[in-house]
Order: sequence, then structure tokens, then C-alpha cells
Amino acid sequence: MNRILMLLFMCMPVMLWAQRLPVHEKQKELQERMVEVSLSEIQERLSLTEMQISQLRPVYKQYQKKVARLNMQNHKLFNRMNADTLSDEQAKTILREYLDRERKLYALNKQYMDNLLEILSPQQVIKLYQSDSDIKRKIRMEYLRRTGKPKR
Repeated sequence: MNRILMLLFMCMPVMLWAQRLPVHEKQKELQERMVEVSLSEIQERLSLTEMQISQLRPVYKQYQKKVARLNMQNHKLFNRMNADTLSDEQAKTILREYLDRERKLYALNKQYMDNLLEILSPQQVIKLYQSDSDIKRKIRMEYLRRTGKPKR
């Protein structure tokens, strides 16, 4: 009996991971749909030609993926620890990692803007940033409305 309980206990993380996999896939699919909706909205707001949107699509998607990955890494970095139990050296290491990711994010943003300026006019790039911000705000508001979570 003890062996069965021990085996069940040892398999628990694998079973939990297997249950989470479809949720991860659903999240990934949802993010991809949001990117496509955002691109469609951006195309309409900026009156982009088919040529411009076909050039913009891979740049936008790649940027969104990379930003999401960096943000997730920072989120994991800070939310999986108890700051009160860290030594000064451990805390400094974590802060250096955070700053390193922020530098990567800055470099990514700079490259993204350079790529955008090869496709769009500077005014269109500004409109793209404004539209993207507005779209994300609307998505956040809709998410809060659907989940019933209070606004921050």
C-alpha cells in the first residue's frame, strides 16, 4: 500500500504537467488570435496596403513573441521567490538578471522600430504604437469584464 501511495505521489507532478499542457496550448492559440486581430485592426486604422501588411505581419509577430518571452522571464524571476529569504548576493544577482533582460528589451524595441521604419512612414509608426496600445487596453478591459476581476 505504501508503495502505491509513494508511486502515486511521485507521478503527481507529471500528471499535473500533462493537465496543464492543453491550457498552455490554448493560451498560445489565444495569443496568436489576438495578434491577428491586432494586425487586422492596425491595417484598418493605418489604411495599410496589402504589401505593407504582408511586410509588417512577420515583424510584428516576431516582436510580440520576443517581448512576451522576456516579460514572462521577468515575471517568473520575481514571482517565484521570497525576497525576505534571499542573501544580498542572491538579490544582486537577480537584479542584474532583471537589468540584463531590460537591456535586451530596449535593444529589441530599437530593432523593432528600425524594422517598422523600413515598412512604414514615421507618422504611421506612431499611429501603430498608438493603435497597439489602444487595442491592448481594450483587450485588457474585455478580459476584466469577462472574468469579473476588478480594475487596477
